[in-house]
Amino acid sequence: MIVAFDNTFLSIAFNPGSPPRPDPSTGVPIPHCALRVEAMIDAHSKRGDTVLIPTPCLSEMLCAVPDIEKAISTINKSVAFELAAFDARCAVDLADAIRRAVAAGDKKSGIGAGWQEIKFDRQIAVIAKVGGAEVFYSDDSTQSKFAKMLGMSVKHTWDLDLPSEFAQIDGLDQMT
Repeated sequence: MIVAFDNTFLSIAFNPGSPPRPDPSTGVPIPHCALRVEAMIDAHSKRGDTVLIPTPCLSEMLCAVPDIEKAISTINKSVAFELAAFDARCAVDLADAIRRAVAAGDKKSGIGAGWQEIKFDRQIAVIAKVGGAEVFYSDDSTQSKFAKMLGMSVKHTWDLDLPSEFAQIDGLDQMT
């Protein structure tokens, strides 16, 4: 299976101290988010899945990590991670998505964000889709909406379980 990460998941994976976005249902960030993301990555890796990293997300993540070279080295050495760039096929698919939105009378697809942010978020979702991602991991509501529009399922940090092996560490089970 191929999955894709947005900046939120990348930042948590490569800089575990990064603050997660709050769960919209509670308004509170999910406890032990870094452990949940780590366990999810481990599960995908053990199955031999590919984790696509759209290059715009890579750029955003690299702004937040303490050691850029270490992050790049980790990605390059990993058999699970694969960088995915915006290429000609992505450009065609993005144009098609925008044309359909314009034809439907709403080039922003009901998103209240600025046009530049919408174009950027659409690019990320299209890169994931063209790369073959079935699941898009994102806490960004705009990217999530576009990923769903492109037929991918979306998972958020608040959807991830805390595996029992982590829940037993240092009394974490008492804290969740």
